[in-house]
Amino acid sequence: MRVLICIGIVAWMTLGTTNAPAREEAKEMGGTKLMAGFARVDITPAVGCEIPGGFAKNISKGVHDPLYAEAAVFMNGKTSLAIVGADIIMAPNDVVAEARQQAEKQTGIPGRNILIAASHTHNGGPIVDCLGSESDPAYCALVAQRIAEAIVHAQANAVEARVGVGVGHEDTVGFNRRFKMKDGSVRTHPGKMNPDIVEPAGPIDPDVGIISVVDAQGGMLGCIVNYTLHGTVIGGSELSADWIGYLRKTIRGVLGDENLGVVFLNGACGDVTQVDNRSPRPSEFGEAWAKRVGMTVGAEALKVIARLEYADKTPLAAATEILDLPIRDLAGSDEELVARETPAAGLGSSHNDVYLKEARLVREMKVKSPTVPVEVQALRIGSAILVTNPTEYFCALGLSIKKGSPMKPVFVVELANGYAGYCPTAEAFQGGGYEIRTARSSYLAPGTGERIAERSIGLLGKL
Repeated sequence: MRVLICIGIVAWMTLGTTNAPAREEAKEMGGTKLMAGFARVDITPAVGCEIPGGFAKNISKGVHDPLYAEAAVFMNGKTSLAIVGADIIMAPNDVVAEARQQAEKQTGIPGRNILIAASHTHNGGPIVDCLGSESDPAYCALVAQRIAEAIVHAQANAVEARVGVGVGHEDTVGFNRRFKMKDGSVRTHPGKMNPDIVEPAGPIDPDVGIISVVDAQGGMLGCIVNYTLHGTVIGGSELSADWIGYLRKTIRGVLGDENLGVVFLNGACGDVTQVDNRSPRPSEFGEAWAKRVGMTVGAEALKVIARLEYADKTPLAAATEILDLPIRDLAGSDEELVARETPAAGLGSSHNDVYLKEARLVREMKVKSPTVPVEVQALRIGSAILVTNPTEYFCALGLSIKKGSPMKPVFVVELANGYAGYCPTAEAFQGGGYEIRTARSSYLAPGTGERIAERSIGLLGKL
């Protein structure tokens, strides 16, 4: 239980005792006024834990910056919602289920109305079994408890509030990492200035989505920020929130409030990176670049916040649907599958020993069940629509949801309410590459991404 001892900034004794006043006040308002609150809890594990996200074990050697779970709660006496952004690489199904159960028990907020999303930092704690990484059950249990704790405190902090919604534009720090090559193949990270690059194989999403919340006097309580970019900048063996930590620092620093709530939700960044493979820049990794990315996105978020108008009425709504999605065809032996999927070059062209182990594990999954349950969720906060799925969703698919939605603006949130690996477009399966290689991080069948998009748009009719 060393992890439990070494983590945390919020007293355990406050759990379950601070939510009643906010609930009672919301009831008295009869659904006519909005109550909102924010809270943050520390989820930094003990040094010496694994850092997931790579092909080999990466043992943490220090803490670059703390990891947090940040929560926002919205209530109007009729509907209550909770939104959590956590500094974890994935949000495993069992962690989400446990956090929802605890939060619902202590706050009364229905579990189905709770959104729990991973920031996708690749310098987080041992939350998932994947490739070269193993999860720590004690840490998983703690993260679930701390997420529930954040929701409890956010509800306790709720006051009468108004909401402003806006969308900014930032297209200089995110790049698609998959490229069409002269030989007709598609490669992930083919190398800086590779002369065989023809063009990107997918788009980026420059939207900086903002839900800003102020109290009755106009004082800012916090904001929700939605942007589409992998958390792969810091690197190394220190625990870190990655560029997302600098985003939060930028917003809090400019607004002069270290206690300001800043909930980050990542967009459909399955194929979006901070690395510009067509630029001669020598490196887009490390602390300096993480600051650059976080400050750049944070500055755009602040521009949006500065110009917002706040609505007097803020409708709240939630809808969910569970899809049974098929595991892909695993024809041939494990060795044949690995050989067939190995790219000629680029990310994913090596580590076949890891992929052989992963292929066996996915085959075992399919023997137990040929399908996996995948939750699609839609939340409405005023004019903003949040649409979630638990995959590393390709950017083109996220954009298709935004284009097809009858309601605007739509903020797509990936790696939310569970984890189901990469979800490429049907076209991407034809091109191959790292994201397509069969593993516990990529096992859904072709076409599932388009089905998620279709059902996500359909779900909006229930809001």
